[in-house]
Amino acid sequence: MTLERDIEALLFAYGSPLGVEAMVGALGLTGDDARLEVEAALAAIAGEYCGDGRHGFELVRLAGGWAFRTDARCHSVVSRLFEMPEDAGKLSPAALECLAVVAYLQPVSRPQIAEVRGVNSDSTVHTLLERELITEVGRSSAAGGALLYGTTRRFEAMFGLAGLDELPPLEAFALTDEQKDDLRRRLGLLTVPE
Repeated sequence: MTLERDIEALLFAYGSPLGVEAMVGALGLTGDDARLEVEAALAAIAGEYCGDGRHGFELVRLAGGWAFRTDARCHSVVSRLFEMPEDAGKLSPAALECLAVVAYLQPVSRPQIAEVRGVNSDSTVHTLLERELITEVGRSSAAGGALLYGTTRRFEAMFGLAGLDELPPLEAFALTDEQKDDLRRRLGLLTVPE
């Protein structure tokens, strides 16, 4: 129980998703079983705060680590505390579309985003940068060296992803075969016969 108590304290104190290795180090654990011991304690804690409606928070795997977050059923009450309008954190359809392009193609440049979306995306990219959902990850090796963008840990946390491997495959979206071919062509995943 002391280990679980100490892990809870670390998670609350850190305030962001915390990785197992960081917990092992902070707890001063050593040996081959240290990681397994922490993971077992995390599973026990997650089971205790499992989102069954008894608690206002839950322990979840997010953005490459573990974090406590409020239960989604408490959104309205938490919003009132901070006097936030219900849609304050919502993204516009254009921002969501742009974010999806970055998430699936990263690293990707503004011209590539604009090409996929079919419209200039400068202001949308700026909005996503301000909200810390995307970040600059380098420069293209092509002429001009355009900035390249990728998603952030905040993006993963906002969408409840443990990592990018949890993004649904493009094939999971309900598109016609023609729409899928067009999307693949735009993403450069399909060679178009000339």
